[in-house]
Amino acid sequence: KSWHQRSLSSQRENKFLIALQTISLGHLFVAGAVVYLLIVGVLMNHMTLLPTLDNINIRPNTSLLPQRWHGIQINNNIRQHFAADSKHKDEEGASACLLVNDENPRLPEWIAYHYHTIPLRSLTVAVDPASRLSPLDILRRWNDTGLMEMQLWNDDDYLYEIDDNGVKKRDITVTSDVYGHRVRQNHFINKCMADFKRRNKQWVLLIDVDEYMTFNRIDDINQEPDFPLEKAPDGIPTLMDWIWSKGSAGGYLEGWIDTLPSPTQISFEVLSALKIQPGGIVTDVDGNNSYYLRDDRAVRDLDALDEPPEPMPVLKYVMNNSDDNLCGEIFNDVYDDRWDKEWVCIEVDWDAPESEQKKTNILHGGYVIEDLQQRKYFMEKEQTLWPKRLTVNDAKEARERLPSVDGRKKILDVVKEELNRYGYDSIGPCITMPRLRYGSFEAPSKATTSVSPGEINPNDFVTLRYRWHAAKGTYAYGKTMIDVSKIPMEELQVEAENVHAPLCHYCHRQDYYYSPRYVLSPFRVNHYLDSFEAYTYRKDIRVELRQSEDRYNTLAEEGNHSMDTESSLWLQEFVQDMGSERAKMLLAGAGSFPRLDWNVSSLVR
Repeated sequence: KSWHQRSLSSQRENKFLIALQTISLGHLFVAGAVVYLLIVGVLMNHMTLLPTLDNINIRPNTSLLPQRWHGIQINNNIRQHFAADSKHKDEEGASACLLVNDENPRLPEWIAYHYHTIPLRSLTVAVDPASRLSPLDILRRWNDTGLMEMQLWNDDDYLYEIDDNGVKKRDITVTSDVYGHRVRQNHFINKCMADFKRRNKQWVLLIDVDEYMTFNRIDDINQEPDFPLEKAPDGIPTLMDWIWSKGSAGGYLEGWIDTLPSPTQISFEVLSALKIQPGGIVTDVDGNNSYYLRDDRAVRDLDALDEPPEPMPVLKYVMNNSDDNLCGEIFNDVYDDRWDKEWVCIEVDWDAPESEQKKTNILHGGYVIEDLQQRKYFMEKEQTLWPKRLTVNDAKEARERLPSVDGRKKILDVVKEELNRYGYDSIGPCITMPRLRYGSFEAPSKATTSVSPGEINPNDFVTLRYRWHAAKGTYAYGKTMIDVSKIPMEELQVEAENVHAPLCHYCHRQDYYYSPRYVLSPFRVNHYLDSFEAYTYRKDIRVELRQSEDRYNTLAEEGNHSMDTESSLWLQEFVQDMGSERAKMLLAGAGSFPRLDWNVSSLVR
């Protein structure tokens, strides 16, 4: 294993080979005492708890270990425990990467839920330095059962750059602001996936601790978005190269419609944002005109080039920065002779020239783009390996086949069935999932457990306590589960693109209206707002949002649109499978938010 790959369940053994025939009994007694003291010292060191931020970076005494070591080792004998007691040791399961900050009240439910429903069998947790709590005790509970492999990381384990040979090059300094938080997330995601790939794991779930993966069954009672259309109905004009912006009612749309002798640019206010999706039909706010929203990405893919049409620089890992410039790694720079892989930002005019009827510059892989000096650049065709997406009919049939949430069929079972049916070309190693926000309305839980009343309260669990959610299909940006066995290691040795689509060559790019389509996905991620107490609990750098009651009320109102028609029995089944005593031990502290002192001014620098 490499120096930064560690498991809480890995075993360390010190073997002392002594020629007994040359040593007296007295010497043996002294040697035995020394070995005993060494073993006790190591075990005591490994059992150290980290309850506060001040000592969360404590390391074991590296002089007692055979190689460089970072992080925390819980139990030297845990491998033996795995082999002896784990009834799931041969079961194939998923892995997950979690970056946490004061999430101890949420973590017990999150682990237990995904252990039961996916099934989750390996977990790596990284702790944000701002956190006042350590999840070590929660991870230790699971580790001691032998049912899961747990790792606990800190900054040293993933905030570093790697050279082309996979060797650590330099540490990364992260700023104490939102940008720094994003950098931390992106490096943790890819380092964690790389670690699971080295350990021969397969599916890795990349969501937050307030998010829960589930089946996305068709709801026959509550309104769902319309299934997209393949082409415009007769009599309805097609809107091309369209963009949407927020505003009153449903926001604003602008684009071009096919008119003779040339396309015409139009803009209008939309009646409802629920209809804004590629393949959807939108109506203006007056209700007089309707338009078909062309799937511009699909159409552009038909014309995308595999290679530059003439000698010109190539841009890879392209993105827009805050100034709306086009940024990326440049190769073959024939203009300014910059090094290959150098990060550059190019000023681009994204509006159509006055003399033209359509846009000249379009951000899409396989296209040529011009800067303000009219110099040409080719954007890498990154979408070559993206999943091709299921057809509308196939996606609908896949959702109709989904088991109910109160059944015992696992998520990975369905993933395998659909992969066997459609293949990686349609589903791919990067499964992108829409999200559904849950609000603050509480519904009496129908969940029952085999534990005596008062010992495990279903209302302590957000997945059972909150069943009111936002309108479906309105939550931008999804999350992913990635089969790292299909991803080349070099793709994981750079910073992730972002938390929503980490691998630009394998995950569909996302923006507000090109997020994973709710009606076409067999899986979704439920995002729970929880109570105001829970919402403000985290020591978050985004203090103006996480401590704002107005912000919370706005999100709560959006999330209180309609109620789930199905209730999950996961907790009852989990208690039945684990037994009452073990279930109580693993779920201890769920939903309990003890008071923690923190200084808001310390986050604002």
